[in-house]
Amino acid sequence: MDLRNDETTRLPNGDYFFFWEKEPVITRELHVDCAFPNASDENDGSAEHPFKTINAAAAIADAGTRVLIHAGIYRECVRPLRGGTDPEHLVIYEAAGDGEVIISASEIVTEFVRSEDYSTGIPEENEQPVLWECDFPEDLFRGYNPFGVISALHERMCLSATDMTPYLLRRGMIFIDGKPLVQQETYRQMAALENSYWVEEDGMSVHFHLPGNDDPRNHSVEVTVREQCFTPKKQFLAYIKVKGLTFAHAANGGPVPHRGALSANRGNHFIVEDCTVDWANGLGFDFGNMAFGYKRLPGQIIGHSVVRRCRLFNCGVCGITGTGVKNMLIEDNLIQGTGWQHMEESWEAGALKFHECENTLFRRNIFRDSFCCAGVWLDCGNRNDRFTQNLFLNIRSPHGMIYMECNRGGENLIDNNIFWGSRYYVPPKAQDKTYPSMDTSTWDVIFDPDGTSSIAHEVFAEGIHGDGTDDLHIANNFFGEIDKVGYSQTVVQFRMSEGRGGTSRNSIVKNNVFYDCRKAAIRLPNRDNDIDGNYYARMPQGFLRIFFPAPSTALDLAAWRRFEGYDLHGGYAAFKAEVDADALTLTIRPDHPKSMFTDGFRSAWDESIPIGYSRMEKVAQDRQVTTNYFGEVVEGDRIPGPFTEVADEFTVSIDPRKL
Repeated sequence: MDLRNDETTRLPNGDYFFFWEKEPVITRELHVDCAFPNASDENDGSAEHPFKTINAAAAIADAGTRVLIHAGIYRECVRPLRGGTDPEHLVIYEAAGDGEVIISASEIVTEFVRSEDYSTGIPEENEQPVLWECDFPEDLFRGYNPFGVISALHERMCLSATDMTPYLLRRGMIFIDGKPLVQQETYRQMAALENSYWVEEDGMSVHFHLPGNDDPRNHSVEVTVREQCFTPKKQFLAYIKVKGLTFAHAANGGPVPHRGALSANRGNHFIVEDCTVDWANGLGFDFGNMAFGYKRLPGQIIGHSVVRRCRLFNCGVCGITGTGVKNMLIEDNLIQGTGWQHMEESWEAGALKFHECENTLFRRNIFRDSFCCAGVWLDCGNRNDRFTQNLFLNIRSPHGMIYMECNRGGENLIDNNIFWGSRYYVPPKAQDKTYPSMDTSTWDVIFDPDGTSSIAHEVFAEGIHGDGTDDLHIANNFFGEIDKVGYSQTVVQFRMSEGRGGTSRNSIVKNNVFYDCRKAAIRLPNRDNDIDGNYYARMPQGFLRIFFPAPSTALDLAAWRRFEGYDLHGGYAAFKAEVDADALTLTIRPDHPKSMFTDGFRSAWDESIPIGYSRMEKVAQDRQVTTNYFGEVVEGDRIPGPFTEVADEFTVSIDPRKL
């Protein structure tokens, strides 16, 4: 179906996103019920005689088959043998609706002994911790032991970490009553820290330290034994739907390659709906070509998949990834707690990390509470993509909330999003070292007006950053509590991609609201941009910056207008904004003009500052953005930012999802 009446689906080139989904035709149903008294993989899969494992159904499911999975924990990696044939004839793996279906990559262990062979390093006169050891039986692992494999990505050409610890730790995880222990480098570190574990060299024994010197026999102890939870046995399968399942404890590594808890295995036309990821050592979902080294086959279709209403919690490096994908629809998802592995310096870390992504719609998603990874990272060759109606909340990373790297040859549109709470963060062991550590000798060196200098690639907790990226279109967004800069660009002149270096030209930045951006609202490398209709509240002095031609300048709005011709229809506004991260609400109320400038200095423009959000002057509608944060069509001139019907004081839900 082609939803030509929904303006939130219009892509930058003017075309509407194509929705290929149709009502599926079900010709056969197979039942899987691990809790059924007489369940067996020798059964016929009927409701009366269900299979015990999902793989028994996956071995015979073909186009038109729906596999209904009943409540329970399935400790297996599901490996479909076949896909569907077209949008009406899918292979469907769906929760039956009688309780949670968990596909777990872990197994329960019950045999423990006291750990006493190693030195704790704690003086004998002090109280010694009670430590435990689990020796794995040899038949626990089948071809893959995550406790014997480090987390480092297999393709390490971009790895340049100042602290290699996260990459050298093992992929295996331990869960006590569903909560993870924290892996330590040495036995002594484990002994000194409760809720931690250490892995012996051969990966066949682990030692751990529970809170209060507790006995593991009082708890449910799970150890990860499988890399993934769901991935087709063959590559390039298509038309597979997965609905309502939970994927838990995937012991995968950091990308590249991209091997998610759920993986399309280079397939296409997948639909993943209402699914959950509950802890992954590496990444949650992957769609795309998986590895940079794979050949692109003639006629190969990558992507064309849907991820809808999913929740991805605690993915160590990435939430959703894709390489070489086209026509993806990512909508109504929550991606939370990504990046706990602290592996950002592999340059593959993000709640969402895509390469060469085209014609894709990202709408109504929540990216929140990530640390040591970007919110969204589009890396090289991404074009004709649209981000609309998304919420970015509390992202702690050097790369900020949206990082657009070396995207050339096509416009990308970012409109009607909320960016709130971007914080600068690097791992503690890397804080005193140069970051990043990769060779940047051919990249730009930029100079801030305060006299400091930094490598152009060095991005600090920004709302949106373009790195050698042309044709970024940013309209009707709300930026608030940004540690450094709301929107910035750097040229990266000799970073070659698609045959040339970056120019960072032709940015369109219109009708946005910038609030409390603590270094600057906008920072540009050159004048070749279209900037108008933006409003600013609670800013430092010189919050509008241009670096070239030299000398670089730090301007207020009056000088921005006079010398650059920008924001002739923009202005200041005096209001106070607060976000309730638990309730997902935004409250805005009037504020005094003296609060406009965070350092206490006032501008000649103070007397004209409207007091209250709704008192901002209406601006001409952006040529491509005719909707607001709620997807409603707006006619004629509109107030800047993502909201259209507001008062001077209001509280609004900022949860954009349609659930």
